[in-house]
Amino acid sequence: MELYRLEGFLAIMRTGNLSRAAEQLNLSQSALSSQLKQLEEELGLQLFRRTARGMELSEAGRELLPAIDDLLGSAEKLTHKAKSLRQGTGETLNIGLNTDPGFLRVGDINRRLKQLDEHLNVIFLASQTTRTPQLLRQGQLDLAFVYGHPSEPDIRSQQLTAVRLCIVIPTTVTPAGTELGWQEIADLPWIWVEYNSPPYAAILHEFESRQLIPKQVVKTVDEFIVKQLVADGQGVAVMREDEARPLVENGTHAFWSKGWLSLPLSLAWLARNEERQRIQAARAAIGYLWHNPSWQNEALERFNY
Repeated sequence: MELYRLEGFLAIMRTGNLSRAAEQLNLSQSALSSQLKQLEEELGLQLFRRTARGMELSEAGRELLPAIDDLLGSAEKLTHKAKSLRQGTGETLNIGLNTDPGFLRVGDINRRLKQLDEHLNVIFLASQTTRTPQLLRQGQLDLAFVYGHPSEPDIRSQQLTAVRLCIVIPTTVTPAGTELGWQEIADLPWIWVEYNSPPYAAILHEFESRQLIPKQVVKTVDEFIVKQLVADGQGVAVMREDEARPLVENGTHAFWSKGWLSLPLSLAWLARNEERQRIQAARAAIGYLWHNPSWQNEALERFNY
């Protein structure tokens, strides 16, 4: 039995929609439909019913769901164990980063985790908030920084802080001090992040509520590219305040007074891994670090890894 077909089954179950499930898995709808058909033929059972609301589990599908979930969980454990053996005697912890490492305090996190367990192999990987649930389910990540709070029932999260975001405008585009409304700001050239980036999704919602469409002159999936293009004066963008403020203080850029928002920064993990010791300990260490910046002066004995 092919595991990827079971992963497709779970994706359809979670989304209730073949198209959305295929998008999450980076597959075409026809490819995922074919996988489902092959799985149903292999099992000799119909796993879903097509309804007006989308794809719903059949009675047989509901009965098989726990066994499929357990099987994929066992496969994930095997993958983690093999990875640990390849990299040495210690366990591996993969942490996803949704923004730049400096802001997320990666240096302090790595130092903290190494002090708690010198044999732990910590790997930091770039990950987009929208793809994090899929990467957690596939075992490619153990923990991940995300914007917001994942709504999927199999994902858990804890908020670390609130990130202040702003719309920043190069003075080459519009002189500082110019009064702009939503229509004027929509008409400016935008450096836009695709794939449902939470900060951009929040701003897009504001535009759509006013029946406006921002002029997206450049599209990217990488906020580092956004930062470079905005710094170069090529367009307007959403940025973290800590990134934008040096540009504003230099006089080359300006904040748009109506363009402020705040998003939760959270740490996410797979619900079925919640009791794993290394994940519990890493969550505690990262949470403590974010809420107690002077952790270096505290006694390490209060943590048991």
